Amino acid sequence: MRLLTMMTGATLALAGCAAPQREAAPHPIGLSPAQIRSVTYATTPCHGFCPVYSVTIGADGAGVFTGTRNTAVTGERRFTATARQVTDFFARLHPYLPVGERLLTGPETCKTYASDLPSADVTWTGAGGSGHLVYDYGCDRGGNQALAEALRGAPQALPIADLIGKR
Repeated sequence: MRLLTMMTGATLALAGCAAPQREAAPHPIGLSPAQIRSVTYATTPCHGFCPVYSVTIGADGAGVFTGTRNTAVTGERRFTATARQVTDFFARLHPYLPVGERLLTGPETCKTYASDLPSADVTWTGAGGSGHLVYDYGCDRGGNQALAEALRGAPQALPIADLIGKR
């Protein structure tokens, strides 16, 4: 009995060491990250020194970064992302990607609104259709915190940090 107790305790201890698999949250209308074929992610200017750029990435990993302002490089640069990087980038965005258009910009569409902040403009295409999301970081900041964090963090999945530079 004592041996059984020790084995059970060891099994439970080892089970606690297993890293949980990070699964993408279910999409409200059933879109899966595997259905996404390409994403264009762009940032807009703010009242300050926010990096302004766009990045387009295909499911095959072929990407184009275009630095516009306050980035380490300006102009177009091609890059290749690994399958894991593309999957991570798509998974970070997919819970928020609409089929159709969703605009969260300005006092007309936001309960509370802080001006002079940048926006993220995301367009996607794929087997499940296509969509366009624009989120102004000043729109309902408390209620859109998860969305804002996902949008800010998504580019970190791609090999473009040296192109963006300091934030």
